[in-house]
Amino acid sequence: MGITDQLTKYVLSTRYENLPGQVVTEAKKGFLDFLGVAIVGSREPSTRILLNASGALTTRGEATILGTRVRTLPAVAALVNGHAAHALDYDDTQPGRTTHISAPVLAATLAVAENARFSGKKVLSAYIAGFEIGCRLGRSARFGHHLIRNGIHPIGILGHVGAVAAVGHIVGLAPLQMNYGFALAASQAAGLVRSFGTMCKPLQVAKAAHDAVFSAELARRGFSAAEGIFEGEHNLFSIYGGKTDPKKLTLGLGQNFEIMENTIKVFACAGWRNSIVEASILLSRNHNLKAQEVKEVVIWAPERLLKLPNYEEPRTGLEGKFSSQHAAAVGLVDHGGGIEQFSDARVADPGLAKLRRRIRMKVDASLGNYQIRMEVKMVDGRKLSHFVPARKGTPRNPLTWEELVEKFRANARLVLPEKQVNAVLRMVQDLEKLKDIRGLMRPSKTNIKGKERIFGR
Repeated sequence: MGITDQLTKYVLSTRYENLPGQVVTEAKKGFLDFLGVAIVGSREPSTRILLNASGALTTRGEATILGTRVRTLPAVAALVNGHAAHALDYDDTQPGRTTHISAPVLAATLAVAENARFSGKKVLSAYIAGFEIGCRLGRSARFGHHLIRNGIHPIGILGHVGAVAAVGHIVGLAPLQMNYGFALAASQAAGLVRSFGTMCKPLQVAKAAHDAVFSAELARRGFSAAEGIFEGEHNLFSIYGGKTDPKKLTLGLGQNFEIMENTIKVFACAGWRNSIVEASILLSRNHNLKAQEVKEVVIWAPERLLKLPNYEEPRTGLEGKFSSQHAAAVGLVDHGGGIEQFSDARVADPGLAKLRRRIRMKVDASLGNYQIRMEVKMVDGRKLSHFVPARKGTPRNPLTWEELVEKFRANARLVLPEKQVNAVLRMVQDLEKLKDIRGLMRPSKTNIKGKERIFGR
């Protein structure tokens, strides 16, 4: 059996009843985190633009745009929800795979599940299957790292494949249809690293979710495509200059689960900058630092990370999310790294701008992936340092369920009233008992804060 056939068999044969309890628990964590960041992301300017441009407000359907009362076609809902979930760069991430797989996988899965009234169990098994495929592709022969080094945003590729796997699972595609679905999604895949710090970065997640729903529907209707795209001449890896690693793609499939390696962000900025915010907050709190007393800050990181796009002098909140200097500055001054710290207003603050200019980045080849070391040199001659071996939220230093709930509440409360926040939380905790996912996705007529003001409809 070839690689594509093995992956197809896994996707279509995954059953909730066969999943280990710990795997289901991690999936619920990822699911709750997705809902929180997508709900708060629904109010972002880029999401509002996409909502209007996509036709979601004029095309009626059965799939809900999270954080609103708008219901539209599944592919359109997947597009907008996928964008909303990544709009703040606050969604989970998978170091070593270099992707953000939950956003496209869940945006696509929920849109289709709501339309067809699938159960919570079905959603969980689809999410886990899609997460597995997307992350295995990124890990195989370090394909995710290879893509980003060559200017390709990995989620634009891996998200398409992972999301179509999830949709193919939940709608029950036949093996040949799933084979076609992979190829159809891969044929539409794209993403640019140059988009980091712009509204286009979450659009690449959105397109992965949208194209997955569209591809699965085409395949279901008999639309043909290339077979066996993960092997042979011009396979998915080789066309991007990568290599296929059959062992990493298939070894332990169905026994070892990628979702156990998920990382949930604590701060609302690009992946490894979370480590910078964490170190800055700890140093500032422990030593009662004042910005005017800081002479210089030096941050050491692996060379690979320092080659990623960075805005030394960001102009917008989006650029601030990809600014190591801004991440350090808000950690030192605000003792935080939430949505407010990466807003346009905070980026424009003159005091933060002055501090950012005193922050330098240096390479340290001895540091492991996503590790950073920070030194703060004070005007009085003191030198204060902190090392982050594994930032909060990683598998080595995970968030507790209570800490995740706190993050979810903080995000969801900005859009939903407390009663609805509590209801969503209860349903996610018992998601496997939910017979119809519509019970989670469809808000009452009075439970969206400022909906008229936010969406103008």
